[in-house]
Amino acid sequence: MNAPRIARRTAAALLSITVAISLMVAPAPARADQPDTDIILGVAEAERQDPAADRPDITARNAIVVGADGTVYYERDADAQVKIASITKVMTAIVALEHASLDDTVVVDHAAATVGQSSANLREGDTLTMEEALRALLIPSGNDAGMAIATTVGKMIDPASTDPYATFIQAMNDKAAELGMGSNFTNPHGLDFDGWEGDMHSSARDVATMFAYAMKNETFRELTASTDNVITVTSADGSERSITMTERNTILGTEGNIGGKTGGTYEALQCFVGAFSREPGGEIYTVVLGVDGDEQRFADTLTLANWYYDHVVTFPVVNTTATTAEGTPLAAEATYASWTDKTIDVVAADPAQTVTTFSLAGPIEQNVELKTLSGTVSEGEQAGTLTLTQNGTELARAELVSAENASAPDPISWLLVQLDRLVRLVTGEPTAAEPVIYAEAPVPTDLDAA
Repeated sequence: MNAPRIARRTAAALLSITVAISLMVAPAPARADQPDTDIILGVAEAERQDPAADRPDITARNAIVVGADGTVYYERDADAQVKIASITKVMTAIVALEHASLDDTVVVDHAAATVGQSSANLREGDTLTMEEALRALLIPSGNDAGMAIATTVGKMIDPASTDPYATFIQAMNDKAAELGMGSNFTNPHGLDFDGWEGDMHSSARDVATMFAYAMKNETFRELTASTDNVITVTSADGSERSITMTERNTILGTEGNIGGKTGGTYEALQCFVGAFSREPGGEIYTVVLGVDGDEQRFADTLTLANWYYDHVVTFPVVNTTATTAEGTPLAAEATYASWTDKTIDVVAADPAQTVTTFSLAGPIEQNVELKTLSGTVSEGEQAGTLTLTQNGTELARAELVSAENASAPDPISWLLVQLDRLVRLVTGEPTAAEPVIYAEAPVPTDLDAA
């Protein structure tokens, strides 16, 4: 073999080795935790371009933050239909609560006792109240409780059914359709392996819809917030025993969390839907799906909750640095038409009136409508209104009143005023003092930084 050919083969071999080594040591591309496809208040970050500090930094594949009034504050691929694992049990609880009473008896059959995976440690032949069964369903995420509830309640839904379990599953899907969800349920617990594979799916938006609906039920609210992890069941031999359950929601009662439901399988990864309540800001629901790791799902959840509440701001409706002689925030000076050169100080009827809003919802606009005052004016007399709006939605309306007493001109003064007004007409000057606005629309970014 000649030297040039050997040289070419050697160079090719070295190149191949170099490429292989580079592929082995090259770092995997980092996952974008703040992608431009994330959506805040209906607008993608590709368009909004909020600074990183104003964007949630989470790892979840799918997520959403929804207010109790239905406002969607944040979403990430929230309509993708994916597995939600044991979050399925929220729908199981909804159907049970709407078709059974808390003191109804739930029977644990063989299928329920042997379902496996997450368990409330129920045994075949056990009986317990529906309330205890629902706690066993939600607190330790008992698959056995889910199966027992499904068969028991299925018989209540249709006593003539030859397959009460299937009747219950149909009721779950009927409820999902009623709520406008695109979900499909094939079992009452959310398992998707070991024989439980099937066409089951939901989305972050569906889960938020389902959980918000469940939270309207006072019994569900109490159940999901319960820290009582002991239930009493009656065994097949008639003896009673107590079962101590492990709470899966490890953030319950902290940082405003008032309930939630975990889920996790190999395909769904780790999931969580939670409810939070803090002031200001009220109640919200957060959903994270497809998270790697139990701790990370709660970290993502708290990131979303903190992101929302950190951007809830409260400020005075009348935002001004000017004050009256008495130190009251001065909103404006209104024209006092009885004179050519006087105004009346105007303040909020309630100087302490505040308004709360979400700072990322857009700029706040102010509109002040002042009356032209005349004659004798008394302190506290209605003098106009100040309105704050954000994206066309009214945030607050403040009544404005005069901050001082003023007297109409006496006859001689009135004559002088008329002469002055005549001169002003001739010279083109204003015949009455112009109003002055001191109040300014607050800037959400400034409020947030504060």
